Amino acid sequence: MQSFLLYGANGYTGKIITALASQYDLNPVLAGRKEEPIRALAEQFNFSYRVFDLNNQQQLVKALGEVPLVLHAAGPFRHTAKQMMDACVITKTHYLDITGEIAVFEMAKRYDTEAKSAGIIIIPGVGFDVVPTDCLALYLKNKLPDAVQLKIAFATLGGGLSHGTASTMSEGLGEGGAVRENGRIVRKPLGHKGMWIDFGIKKIFVMTIPWGDISTAYHTTGIPDIEYKMKKE
Repeated sequence: MQSFLLYGANGYTGKIITALASQYDLNPVLAGRKEEPIRALAEQFNFSYRVFDLNNQQQLVKALGEVPLVLHAAGPFRHTAKQMMDACVITKTHYLDITGEIAVFEMAKRYDTEAKSAGIIIIPGVGFDVVPTDCLALYLKNKLPDAVQLKIAFATLGGGLSHGTASTMSEGLGEGGAVRENGRIVRKPLGHKGMWIDFGIKKIFVMTIPWGDISTAYHTTGIPDIEYKMKKE
């Protein structure tokens, strides 16, 4: 069975991916910076593992050279994605990650020429953000092809945040929010617009957030003005 590298396997989401990989008879090579938790996880699921820091390019390139694809799950990705993408171009390894960070989506686009030359794909955001919301945006655009504004809101009922998501959000507080205006990403105060929405179960007050689709939905739909709103219950 062909393998892939799962970096950040011992994180909150990495552990979920590891367990699911086992259920679906996949064979990831678990990887991360700290040997003890990575080794314990690998022994639990009978997977092989590697231990290295992303800032050690020699070790990173060696590990990527052994697999056709990496699933990068170690955020905040503003600190980790570039090293992994650079190494993937060198080793011609396909790249996936689970980011929701606007800056990382925008950075990934700048690898287009290099990725094509290397014959690889670079696809950030293959987790919850931005797959379902971006699909919904395209569905709406197909239903309303003349639309020039896109506003999507969602709410989470219960549950919590992973450590990586919480770290990303806390680091981004100083940057405020973001929207698309006339095709450009524009910084705004966090939560600068709010509204009540009836979600069927209940009415919930939502506010604008810098969701990843501010980057991706523009390229998916071509709609120039985009806002995303969210509330966690």
